[in-house]
Amino acid sequence: ARESTARSQRAAEPRAPHSRARDAMSAPDALDLPSDGFKQFVELQAKYAESASAMKSLRQRVQQREHDRARATLTTRELTALDDCEGARLFKPLGRSFVLEDKGALVEALEATSAAATEEIEKAMARREHLSKALSDAETNLRELMNGNEALAKELQARGVI
Repeated sequence: ARESTARSQRAAEPRAPHSRARDAMSAPDALDLPSDGFKQFVELQAKYAESASAMKSLRQRVQQREHDRARATLTTRELTALDDCEGARLFKPLGRSFVLEDKGALVEALEATSAAATEEIEKAMARREHLSKALSDAETNLRELMNGNEALAKELQARGVI
């Protein structure tokens, strides 16, 4: 019973002046809210960064597929040169080990790998054009937003963005 009366007495006490000052400081004022131009800038900057990241990833994937295609083509060329060596034993890599494989099956698998890599490279090039356009559009939109907008430039400097 004593605890409940002590709690009710504390609740009835007026708040200290320092707690009111803390409440006033936590209330957002008009200067802390970002402007529409700032929000648009952040959105365009995010689109630009996303497009640039996707472009970099696509470039790496194309490079890897070109490497795979070149390796498959060179290996196929070397295997076809083995016509005079009918008794040659051929092994296919399988993880960390190698498996004895027929020459025809190896050549067929390598040609399939080369064809798949070529097809994936062509798809990536089409996607690259789309990403390149999106990247240049985002860059152009950012430039247009910044040109002639002194208030936005000051806000960005004040917020430490530029």
